[in-house]
Amino acid sequence: MIKRVKKILALVLALTMIMGMGMMVSAAETESSIPQLAKTNGEGLTVDLTAVQESLADEGDNGISPLWWAGDGPAPQVTNIVLADAGWLDNGNFGVVLKVYGYGSDTTTFNGRKITWFKKDPFIISGTGADGFYYWYDCGPITAAGDYTFSTTFRSTNHPYTQRSYSRVFPFVEN
Repeated sequence: MIKRVKKILALVLALTMIMGMGMMVSAAETESSIPQLAKTNGEGLTVDLTAVQESLADEGDNGISPLWWAGDGPAPQVTNIVLADAGWLDNGNFGVVLKVYGYGSDTTTFNGRKITWFKKDPFIISGTGADGFYYWYDCGPITAAGDYTFSTTFRSTNHPYTQRSYSRVFPFVEN
């Protein structure tokens, strides 16, 4: 009788291990969570993103992914900053959305004026923790045509505290 209980217990443990190790956890990054921002505002100003889009094709993600796994230690360094979108927000102000790989804090300016992000959404490439974040910036109203400069520097949360910078000139034209 004891041998039979041991066999059943061993079988139950083996099945539990197989099911526990066999489950695959996967999360795909969804770009659809970032809505497209309008490219023309109510006053007839259009942000000209043709030159910006061409340079984005060159930047790409460069295969960089921090691949953070829960329990694996400190948060990953900031490794890359990419423009996800730019255009007009619902409140009528110009907005920029950055995709930042890794964890860090920023210092950001728009045309020389300090700004801060108002929304932060995580993205997951692999594993269970966020590999980085989308940062939403409200740059304020644009009332005149011209070139406006967006600049940011992210400093990683953990040692060795690496820094990555990103800067982009946004040209605005009247329709």
